Amino acid sequence: MERIKKIVKEQTKILHAHAKELAPAIALAVAIAIIATIFADALYQPKKLLKRGFQIELSADGKPLVKKEEKPVDLGELMKLADISRGEKIFKKCASCHTAGKNEAIKVGPNLFGIIGRPRASFAGFAYSDAMKAKGGNWDLASINQFITKPKDFIPGTKMAFPGLKKPQDRADVILFLESKK
Repeated sequence: MERIKKIVKEQTKILHAHAKELAPAIALAVAIAIIATIFADALYQPKKLLKRGFQIELSADGKPLVKKEEKPVDLGELMKLADISRGEKIFKKCASCHTAGKNEAIKVGPNLFGIIGRPRASFAGFAYSDAMKAKGGNWDLASINQFITKPKDFIPGTKMAFPGLKKPQDRADVILFLESKK
């Protein structure tokens, strides 16, 4: 035990001796680092942001106000530019749930053959949601456009889980494709 205490004391003395020798070098290294940091900050002046992020406007009850500035879409003009072959390609997104050929089977959704002008919720043998049945009316170009933009907005409570087609020209192409299926 005495021997261990003696070794520890000797090692401590050696460390103190080296620490005294290394202290000036360590102090110099720290001083250089501090000076380099100050110098770099002086040379590099980052641009200040005028306004960081974006402002969220809140209503009186503290909820965020949602502003939708959508330009009205002229479906007639888009239909002039519509392309059936593009519509058929885009319809592949719909084909996982719908068919569009004459006498084709029902999938998750009803067959869309002859949809233009057909009363809503009228395809025989398909179980429509109560919301779709309650909507009433016939499917025309404008209502199909509204529906495939975002189905749950046009008919709240619909069973259709499809999020919609965002691009107006894509919708026009699909509508032209469906219009050809009569």
